[in-house]
Amino acid sequence: MISLADSFTLIIDTEYVEKVSVPAQFRYFFTYTITITNPLSQPVSLASIQLLLTDGDGTVSELHNPFQNNDYVISSLQDFCYSNDIITHSPLSIVQGKIELQLNASESVVITIEPFRLATPNLLH
Repeated sequence: MISLADSFTLIIDTEYVEKVSVPAQFRYFFTYTITITNPLSQPVSLASIQLLLTDGDGTVSELHNPFQNNDYVISSLQDFCYSNDIITHSPLSIVQGKIELQLNASESVVITIEPFRLATPNLLH
């Protein structure tokens, strides 16, 4: 059986930004965009996004939640794009997390953000 959370579509795009990265100082600059598609016939509110970054050395850190105490609404059958940047200390890192959407005053749904990688070009085959 498909859950309500599974009906939402997430697309994640990442990019390594070489011109502002400084590998000699272990500073790797990446951007990412998460696109959420609301398949419901009602709008939903974006309550929170929680992301964990695991650097190549195993260091885990929580990324900033820009949606806390804000009122972002994703209209019915519409997309919402969230973009941000991350500076890591490793040429390979993993990001994962969850997004909480508020359906109404008493119902919410949590969507899992499956692990995605941030990797410099030509690091992996």
